[in-house]
Amino acid sequence: ILLFLFAAVLNLDLPFTTIMILWANIIADIPPALSLGVDPPELNIMSRPPRNPKSGLLTRSTTTVLLLQAFFMAATTFAVFLAAVLTPFGNIVLLDKTGTSPDMYVPSIFHSGNPEVNADENQSPHIAGARSIAFGVLTVLQLNQAFLSRSVDVSVFRTGIYANKWMVWCVLLSFVLYLLGTYVPKLNDWLELVPLGWPAWLVILGAVLLQVVFSELMKLALRQRSRSRAQKRRSIDATVA
Repeated sequence: ILLFLFAAVLNLDLPFTTIMILWANIIADIPPALSLGVDPPELNIMSRPPRNPKSGLLTRSTTTVLLLQAFFMAATTFAVFLAAVLTPFGNIVLLDKTGTSPDMYVPSIFHSGNPEVNADENQSPHIAGARSIAFGVLTVLQLNQAFLSRSVDVSVFRTGIYANKWMVWCVLLSFVLYLLGTYVPKLNDWLELVPLGWPAWLVILGAVLLQVVFSELMKLALRQRSRSRAQKRRSIDATVA
């Protein structure tokens, strides 16, 4: 939603086609979400203070974390899409650069008035490459987010990635399906994706590393906030006693 909102505000062509959105929902959302449902309990669950029974399922902290994570994935994907559309990078990421040119599609990405999509431009290698690299970034970020979401405040380096074997297999399945949809002829035509070269995978890897750093910083802030609150409670209890 945020991606399409960004595009609408800037009056740009949409970063994904309808079939891409459906494919992303199937491979990047369903399997990891199902595997989270069988995630083992967190290690420190019995050492936590009682939860307020009047509080909702989503607290202010968890809601903030969810919104920031979603914003990060949307902003990162949109930044990659813009870079691929407005620069020759949209051609560089392609595995097959036949029919490409440095200035392809750049003049028509910004629309004046009602943005009507031209079918010929929509199939150009440049815009196809931009959409494919954006799709790859968002898909892999969503798959990686499954591991980062196993705990709201515990580092992924403590929770690990092998404790939930179902998640590992589900993420691998989703990733293989993504590769098939990107590189298998005819199937990628149907999904309106194009094969990506190694520069695209460097960008995807960089986005994943940034996501991990961003997530770890948020979790660190939450842990410090929890410690601060716990110290205040202990101080109040000691004063009352």
